[in-house]
Amino acid sequence: MFYSNSIIWIFCFSICFSISGYSQNKLEREFRIKSSDVPTLALDFMNQGPFDKKIKWYAEESQNGKSIEAKTCYKNIKYSIEFDTNGKPQDVEQKVSFASIPESLRKQIKSSLDSVFVKSKIKKIQKQWVGSRSALISLINQKTTPQSYDLNYEFIVRGKKDKQYTNYELLYNKKGVLLQILKIVSANTDNLIY
Repeated sequence: MFYSNSIIWIFCFSICFSISGYSQNKLEREFRIKSSDVPTLALDFMNQGPFDKKIKWYAEESQNGKSIEAKTCYKNIKYSIEFDTNGKPQDVEQKVSFASIPESLRKQIKSSLDSVFVKSKIKKIQKQWVGSRSALISLINQKTTPQSYDLNYEFIVRGKKDKQYTNYELLYNKKGVLLQILKIVSANTDNLIY
């Protein structure tokens, strides 16, 4: 009885370990789509924003499933808004500079990067808002909202680990806690750097 239970536990642990190891990679394929292929809810969401430049639409397939992404620019700031396939917003990302992040948070993130990598170079930073549809619309238009939402920072980093340089995506919360690190395994890295 003990032997058979041990075998089951070892098998379950092996499966969980292999799944968690697999989820450490960001596997992504992104391709342009026409606005006529975009769900009405996503189009309506974008129409409620201040965007005055052309909106480029993308379909994305990743290890997390399928999604739709709108990329645009407003007042020289690049935005990327991700939707599920029904048009419900998942997050809003705004390209920012490292200097725009509060100093104490910059120090904490720099220390984290130094502990994760032998050497690293930040290629791109995005401020990420996650919340309800109305909270995200308010944040886009007024940069504030009375509703609750999560503020994260997504870093694309070229990092050296195990004597090899690779691109990684790191997600930090507003307190500088590293929430996720993914090794980017993608044929179209240029779209990630947009």
